[in-house]
Formats: sequence, C-alpha cells, structure tokens
Amino acid sequence: MWSDLPPDLLGDISVCLHDVADFVRFHAVCKPWRESHQRLSSGKKTTTDQFLPWLLARNKKHDDPLKFRCVFSKSTYLAPPPESCTGKNWVASADGTAVRYLTVGPALHDPLTGDVTRLPPFNDDIKWAEENPSGIIYNDGTVLLYSTYTRRYDGTPEFKAALLRPGDGEWTVVQRTFESPYYGMFCIAYHSGKILVTIEPKLWHVVTPSSDDEDVLVRMPSSMPLKYGGHYYVYGHVLESCGELLWASVHLRTDFWRGTCDLSRAFLVVVHALEEALDPRWVLKKGISLANLVLFLGWPNSFSVEASRLGMNGGFAYFKWHGQNEYGVYRYNFIDNTTELVESLPQGWHSERCTWLVPQPTIAPLHQGHLATAARRNSNMIRSEKRCCGP
Repeated sequence: MWSDLPPDLLGDISVCLHDVADFVRFHAVCKPWRESHQRLSSGKKTTTDQFLPWLLARNKKHDDPLKFRCVFSKSTYLAPPPESCTGKNWVASADGTAVRYLTVGPALHDPLTGDVTRLPPFNDDIKWAEENPSGIIYNDGTVLLYSTYTRRYDGTPEFKAALLRPGDGEWTVVQRTFESPYYGMFCIAYHSGKILVTIEPKLWHVVTPSSDDEDVLVRMPSSMPLKYGGHYYVYGHVLESCGELLWASVHLRTDFWRGTCDLSRAFLVVVHALEEALDPRWVLKKGISLANLVLFLGWPNSFSVEASRLGMNGGFAYFKWHGQNEYGVYRYNFIDNTTELVESLPQGWHSERCTWLVPQPTIAPLHQGHLATAARRNSNMIRSEKRCCGP
C-alpha cells in the first residue's frame, strides 16, 4: 500500500518537490503522506523552503481573476479577483514571497487570503502622479511606495516616494524633479537606509531620507557604456543578494529587430554590485561569481535564490521580453552569455509588467474523517484548472 511507505522515504520525496502543485497534490494523497509535512517541519528533516516562482499577470479589469503562470510546468492557475483595486498599484515583498494591492485607506490587501494590513494615513503633501503608487516590502518590514512620472512636454522625470520603517508612526516623503530627461523604465530600491533611483541608464540618484545630507550621484564605470558590445540598454532591475545591492541590466542586440541575429546571442544581462564607500560606485560582477544563484527579474521587485534551494543549476537569470507579436520568458546564462526561450506566454500575459511570486502553500493538520472530502475537493480543483485555464 502507498500509505505504508516508510516516513523517511516520504520525507526524501517531499523535499524534492519544488513545483508547488506537485507539493500540494503529494500531501493530499493520504493522511500519512500529509503528516510527512508536519514531521519535516518539526525539525527531523529540512522541508522544501523554496518553490519555483509563478508569473502574476496584471489585471485589466476589476472583475478579472488573478492569473498565475508556472513557466516551468507550463501550467496556469486562477484566483478570485482582488477587491477594490485596479491592478496597477502592486506592492510586492523583496524576496518574492508575497504580493499586495494598495487600497484606499491606505491598506495592503492580500488578494489570495483576503487579509488586510492597515497603514498610517498619508500626509497632506502626498499626492501621487498619474498612476497609483507601486512598492516593495523589505525583509525588515520597511514599506517603500513610489511613483515615477515623465513630463510629456519636456521629458523631465519626477519621482515621489513614501517610506514607512518599523516603528514609524507616519510616512517619510521624498520628492525629486530631475534635470536629465529619461524615457525608459525607472529602477527604485531602498538599501542601507537610502533610496536609490535611476535618472538615466548610466546614472543613479541616492537619496538619504530625513536628513540634510546632499543627494549622491553614482555613475556607471566606463566598462558599461550605453551601447555595450553591440547591445543597447532596454531594462534595469535592482535586487538584494547576500547583503549586496545588485543592478541587473538587460541589453538587446542592435540588429535584433532586423532578424539577422541568432536568439542565443540576442541578449546580454550585465550585473553590477554597489560598492558602498565614501564615494559609492557600481562594480561589474563576473558571471562565475553568480554561478550559485538564479535571478528572477520582474516588476516591481526582483530577487535571487540559491540554485540548490530550487533543485536546479545556477548561473541564470529569468526575465520577460516581448518581441514582434510575441511575449515570452527567457533564460540568460551568465557563464557562456547565451539566451534561450523558456516559454512563449499565452494570452493574458501580454504586458511588459509582470511580477514573480513564490507560492506559499499551507499544509494544515487533517483529521481522518475529513480526509476523503478534502481529497475529492483537491481532485476537482485540479481538473478545473486543466479544463478552464490549462497551458
């Protein structure tokens, strides 16, 4: 009988399940298999602590369900639509384990559980730009909300941020109007008590909140001009990894749109680390130094994971890109500087802005009398996913 498998064997299988759907189905088979999760969590064995992330698509309408895509298993999942939000104002955790919607109040609304976290009211001087703010929740509990806007008549970028640190009773507001025109997508981060924002692809603005210190400009080294070895800058992503602040910039071959270059050589992902000193600067990281990491580049957050936690090889970056009438997820290899298409995305993900979300399943204790009902419910859910929103 499958239910008679040795507990140690069940534990060995469970820790190898990095696809969250497989993990949930495994623990729904029978009570001994379900209880294997409790045994792992009690300290006898380290359980799976990192699942393969899903892509979360932006909502186009209030009543649209949330769409999740696992590009590794080519599966789509749906969740009920979030309440009272437009899908523009995402607030994601820095490590990718949660996403929230900023609702009126203000409050952070969990679209999956319905939990609501109330935030202090905004000050009278906080008036956001044309779109609602986006943001990031950092591991220490700091909440950074921000909005960027480029004036149409002169291209001048404007930036506004509201920062709420643990113990703060009110928001710290930072506003800047920059002189240098910038028509690309901004990168924003909070690191070591400072806010960093790009002004242009080669220039960063470092702001110290609640201080009279002057802002600091950090330029890129000459090793990375705007056109890098026949590539041009298209996107930037900023993330923390092992205490370092990394800037992963995605570059595209200049002849890509003419169709004369091989896809494997179409992209170049360059990673720099912020060297924090009296004169901060960006330092190029060699590909071999990233060999144990996997980077997931998205919006509003990006994050890195140790490859061993995912049961996969390291030295890769996953990112979304849209070509001519096609949207896909690509994987860049930092060791040999090649790119491959992981999956062409189906309808519903045809937007430049998608975020990665690491699912966090909960395996609750279950009484024997409820097991058959739960198993049938789980089976019905799986069939519904395959029928309504399969690959």
